[in-house]
Amino acid sequence: MQPPLPSVEPRIRVLHNDVTMDQFRWLRDLKNPGVRAYLEAENSYAEKATAHLKGLKAELIAEIEGHQPCENAPPAFQVGRFEYFQRHEQGLAHPAWWRRPVAGHPAELVMDPNVLEGAELFYKLGVFEPSDDGRYVAFSFDVIGDENYELWVRDMETARDVWMGSRRAAMVVWAADGHTLFFTRERADLRRQTHELIRLDVAAGHSEVVFEEADERLNVGIRRSDSSAWLFLDVKALHRGPVEVWCLPADQPDAGWRRLVAREFGHHILAEHWQDKFLFHLDDAGPYYRLVRAPIDDPSPSRWEEVIPHRNGVTLEEVHLLEHHLVVLEREGLRPRLVSRNGSGRIEATIVPDEPSCTVRVGLSTGASYSVPRHPFRSSKLLYSVSSFVTPDIFFEHDLADDRSAVLHQAHVPGYDAGQYVATVVMAEAEDGVQVPISLVSRRDRTSPGPVLLNVYGCYGTSRWPSFFTWPSSMTARLSLLDRGVAFGIVHVRGGGELGRPWQEAATRYQKRNTYTDLIAGAAGLVERGIATRDGIAIEGSSAGGGTVLATANLRPDLFRAVIAEVPLADLLDTELDFTMPYALRETAEYGDPHIADEYRYLRSYDPYYNLSADRPLPPTYIDAALDDSQVLYYQPARYVAQRRSCSGGRDSNLIFRIRMVGGHSGGSHGPGVAEQTAFRMAWVLDQLRRSSS
Repeated sequence: MQPPLPSVEPRIRVLHNDVTMDQFRWLRDLKNPGVRAYLEAENSYAEKATAHLKGLKAELIAEIEGHQPCENAPPAFQVGRFEYFQRHEQGLAHPAWWRRPVAGHPAELVMDPNVLEGAELFYKLGVFEPSDDGRYVAFSFDVIGDENYELWVRDMETARDVWMGSRRAAMVVWAADGHTLFFTRERADLRRQTHELIRLDVAAGHSEVVFEEADERLNVGIRRSDSSAWLFLDVKALHRGPVEVWCLPADQPDAGWRRLVAREFGHHILAEHWQDKFLFHLDDAGPYYRLVRAPIDDPSPSRWEEVIPHRNGVTLEEVHLLEHHLVVLEREGLRPRLVSRNGSGRIEATIVPDEPSCTVRVGLSTGASYSVPRHPFRSSKLLYSVSSFVTPDIFFEHDLADDRSAVLHQAHVPGYDAGQYVATVVMAEAEDGVQVPISLVSRRDRTSPGPVLLNVYGCYGTSRWPSFFTWPSSMTARLSLLDRGVAFGIVHVRGGGELGRPWQEAATRYQKRNTYTDLIAGAAGLVERGIATRDGIAIEGSSAGGGTVLATANLRPDLFRAVIAEVPLADLLDTELDFTMPYALRETAEYGDPHIADEYRYLRSYDPYYNLSADRPLPPTYIDAALDDSQVLYYQPARYVAQRRSCSGGRDSNLIFRIRMVGGHSGGSHGPGVAEQTAFRMAWVLDQLRRSSS
């Protein structure tokens, strides 16, 4: 049994006097029959090479399915006279959306994804937005996996779809008139830039572009204020805050947009509306943000009045508004807290979860890709949820008037006993002396040292917090690892946003290697503390995080027993040289611009693809990709795998590569295939960790 190796078509490139050889560029051409034949050969090899894990995989699938909550739908959310909720009927692949009048009448079906053509194979919700009066519901969906969402509008009075077919739709908001819809749309190419704002008059069936962003480094976003009185158009950088804000009264959708904050690169600003003022959440005074307010008729900086000052080390993450209460989500270190102030600015309530590292969300979300959490505005009751490694999602209603909380809903996980597990935060010292936090979970009776699986991302200022159901924690699956003596952790390396923007900026462009050396320090620190065995550490990452683990393994292949790279950004240099690739132009802020000689050389020094060599064996590695992925294109991981096999005399038989023919960047959407994908990875990594212990 020998791994496959595609044919070689050498292609020489000389840039900045550096010569590189790309032998597998031809894998980009999916019309070439040899491409699909190679991908299928890799899938076949993966199945044969892991055939001995069939029994373990079956055990894991049964355990994962056994831990799925019977009813995990969050509480209903209210828009106007109706509250909307999901109901999952036995035997159907997807839950349907229903609504019922708040006054109390029978529920009616709003949208059933099971009847959509193609949803039997894949389905993902993009938006679900009812109009204020309940006459219309806008929803978008993807039945391929490429995340090019198709927007429909349903008339609830006639039960007919009155607008269909707008592809690549992103964010959606309704105006207050109940029939004007604004939505953003992506370019019709691979770049994933949301560049247009469209106004749709549903009653007239007429649409027009009202804003177009020409700068390809920027995206356009649309949202409605918590008060519902204003619409805000945000022009923002990739994975960062807005650099420009426009506004429009929600009850005047045909009026002209007003530029509220002029474009200024280097600073980010988010606008909100409360009482008779605009609020601005901005970083002009420092990277941890402050909050100011200004009159609606003249919100210029000279009229700004500070509400919450900038504080070093305390990140002001989010601002949420109720009619008489201003609530902020802030973090000091990893620990979050919700702080409520009244109209005069006096603190009236502070909510601090018991756990040192967890996920806190304000409002109720539909779970759609572009969904915005909702909470009642004309109320003193704040809705929020808490989730962690050991705590399945709990939804609370906190009455800010008397500072008391009540539990609205708590997910129940069959067979799960929280008392058997313990979550903590461990610090590791990086090579420059910086302390890197690791959120860690294990069974209380685990024997130390032992095997550890570490998850990492470390890009774009994105934060990865422990939670129970969502990636990367996914504890309904991870419990099977914990019960077999494996600890699981998230390493909060620099480049991520967990400790604020300085944490992110400490690992971009010329400092990007800090992301990888932080992961190395985290793994080594767990060995030094007696938590991990020296030959028992596996690392995993997805997307840009997949690129992180591949680059890190290249730097210290001796430190890691196994590597899991899901849909990895494995060819950084080639991606950043081709600005037609997804996100490439905007990602130069992260990795640097290889068209500039010095930045090229720095990126070249750690690029996973161009640093493979025959004399540097790498740890056993699992890699996957998806044919319909529109974020990391299938051939980016495929080229890496082919190049790595060609560098190894034995074609690197410990390298496993699977390509998904259904689903996209985030994997399958439903059915047995979802548990199978997870169980396959877990069985493979358990097998590698067992080999290390033996």
